[in-house]
Amino acid sequence: MQKLKEGFLKAILFYIGLFIVTSLLFACKSGAPVPETADQPSTNGKLLILPFKDMSAIYGENVSLRCPLCGNVFVTGEVAEGADTLLTKRLVSLLSDRDYIELIPLSKGQGVWSKLLSGGLSERSLIVETGSALGADAVLAGYVYRFRERIGTRYSVDSPASVAFDVHLVNVANGRIMWTGHLDETQQPLSDNLLQLGTFIKRRGTWITAEEITFSGLEKMLQKFPAITSH
Repeated sequence: MQKLKEGFLKAILFYIGLFIVTSLLFACKSGAPVPETADQPSTNGKLLILPFKDMSAIYGENVSLRCPLCGNVFVTGEVAEGADTLLTKRLVSLLSDRDYIELIPLSKGQGVWSKLLSGGLSERSLIVETGSALGADAVLAGYVYRFRERIGTRYSVDSPASVAFDVHLVNVANGRIMWTGHLDETQQPLSDNLLQLGTFIKRRGTWITAEEITFSGLEKMLQKFPAITSH
């Protein structure tokens, strides 16, 4: 813990000068994704959000695992109890205020999903059939691979927070993936990764929680979330 703390403090002192020089540059140029501009549909699209699936609970920890929808590889790890529910609720909250989307209640999706689960369908077919049964235009399905909380405080840690998850918007009409967002991050001290200077400044040089990494990541992802049209 002492080594991590010393390295962290040295990084702050060493790069304070660099921060002064580059602060104007970062003020003018942000690394955050810019939302895509598009006309909103004239009718609300119906969206079903499925609960996040805990992949570590299914396949175990420290496993290189491919996403069942997009094929991206993640290394599984500890997933804190309730992390899947936390992710799902946050996703629903962030999308519920978009007036061009009509959200289908989660309770309906879970009931239909359970009935179809024994049918031997592939993951994508199961998602499409669930959405179709509830009259959804699109389904949002997420998978969490790692959600490990930091051990320590904001200024000194024994182990940093680490999060990995992805989420996919599937078109019910044709089964295609309309949009994908993913996050795979283990917080590092600035001295280990100079490319993270902008993030380091934004986080005020502190060790943040897994929840903070998650919420920030979801908000950034959804800046490019597409409009859903009714079929």
